[in-house]
Amino acid sequence: MSKRVFAVIGVTFLQLSLLLLTAFDGVTVSTVRAEEIKAQTAQVQTQAVSFGSKAFEPIWQRTDQPVAVKRAERSWYWGPAPLTNGLYEGYSEAPPYGRRLVQYFDKARMEINNPSTNQVTNGLLVVELITGRVQQGDKTFDEKGLVGADVAVAGDPSNPYPTYRQLGTIFNKSDPTLSSASVGTPITRQWYGNARSSADMEQYKTDPASQIARLEGGFGIPRAFWDFMNQRGTVNSNGRFEEQVISEWRFSVGLPVTEAYWATVNVGGVNKDVLFQAFERRMLTYTPPNPTAYQVEMGNVGQHYVQWRYQGQPPKGSDPLVNLFTTSAQPQWYQTTEVLNIRTAPNSSASLAISSQTRPFVTQLQVGDRLKVLRAVHGQEVEPGNDLWYRIYEQPDLFVYSKYTQKLDMPAFPAPPRTTNKGLWVAVSLSTQMMAVYNNQELIFSTLVATGRQGFETVKGDFKAIGGWRPLTQTMEGGNRAAGNGYKLEEVRNVTYFFQDFAIHGSYWHAKFGLSPQSHGCVNATVYDAGLIHQLPVGTPVEVF
Repeated sequence: MSKRVFAVIGVTFLQLSLLLLTAFDGVTVSTVRAEEIKAQTAQVQTQAVSFGSKAFEPIWQRTDQPVAVKRAERSWYWGPAPLTNGLYEGYSEAPPYGRRLVQYFDKARMEINNPSTNQVTNGLLVVELITGRVQQGDKTFDEKGLVGADVAVAGDPSNPYPTYRQLGTIFNKSDPTLSSASVGTPITRQWYGNARSSADMEQYKTDPASQIARLEGGFGIPRAFWDFMNQRGTVNSNGRFEEQVISEWRFSVGLPVTEAYWATVNVGGVNKDVLFQAFERRMLTYTPPNPTAYQVEMGNVGQHYVQWRYQGQPPKGSDPLVNLFTTSAQPQWYQTTEVLNIRTAPNSSASLAISSQTRPFVTQLQVGDRLKVLRAVHGQEVEPGNDLWYRIYEQPDLFVYSKYTQKLDMPAFPAPPRTTNKGLWVAVSLSTQMMAVYNNQELIFSTLVATGRQGFETVKGDFKAIGGWRPLTQTMEGGNRAAGNGYKLEEVRNVTYFFQDFAIHGSYWHAKFGLSPQSHGCVNATVYDAGLIHQLPVGTPVEVF
């Protein structure tokens, strides 16, 4: 069971609970029942965390709302309430900005990879916790400095074993002694270094719950887990409490990625035998001494993942747009220490960035140029012991070797003259070649830009993001190309106009951000930063000073 105190999600959650109870079988809930629920609600901790998407709430309601209002007795599928607010995390294939909306719960993560479909998926958190590879796209991973999580998968957090990192030795490695004939065979294998005598394990040979009920991908799934994954019970189905299969197991649990093992661990300070098995999305445990309804539980994978990826401190703002700017996973600025070629793959023999007259990609960085690192990847080991390359652009994918860069400390952003804007707003400092985002009067994000050079100065004043035409990509042209002062630039991304032809947009043709003015009047930003601004709503204040 989750160790978190049951949390109510505001008054609307209570009202919804009562409404759903009223709707059940068309029977009106008595005043006594309603008052009982109110009394129960008053006894629990209130937590101001709401669902990050309207699509997340019915997923939780189906499995866990009946548990929360005591219409069902079973362990949580997600947890009593969201663990974090909704936030955006990088995912290359997520349209249109390469970021997806996610929300963490005690047991897992909900995510929306494509806002046009609003389909909710369930993250492969267990795989990431075991391998140490944070998935950043369908085929891309961030592995920089990461190892599997040294977090106990079962029982008390202080247990030294088994941890996700330790499971790396058995990850995706089925037991070769198992075959289709092993269905019905009891599981008595024990976790390495945690073995007890064979006599101690005899009791489990006759326990039907420990017998293999299903083989998936070569892994044996014990009866306790298979029955749990397919159990029927009370669910909230479109506002009515009904008896159905609680959750489709491939969605909620996923495929097994390890065999099942017994381990003796502390649970509430008491030594207990626990059968555990890792699946793609969840960690399942079977604890025989527990009450029947709670013998099988889903591990607190969501809690463990937040502890590992965010050191337990994810963005806390209730608005996912605010979290977009405050996440600790924000790409970092670096500057070059030597002349550095930009390659199309993480390899020194890969071709340089392909540049043309209308798509003048930078092919070589000079000493002191600035670049924003989208993610670190492993590639050619150019120097002994260092195979780390930085991806600095996507579609096309462009890379630089990490050896010849150093992390850049962000300068302080100067106070804008006007600070009375409400909500999210943008400030651009021409004197420092910087851009910032405020939430009311709080500075929540700052970055480097390049504004209009002499003769093409960026307009100063108070403006608003213009609606009606804010293209994701655009061809920009102006001036007199024949006279040598004109330009035509294709595939300019994330264009946000704020006054006439002045816009904040992505730039791929220079790396002088924060160094000197470069543009014909627009605010040049990295494509990533321009994408952040592009997600702000029409009418967002933009102050240029």
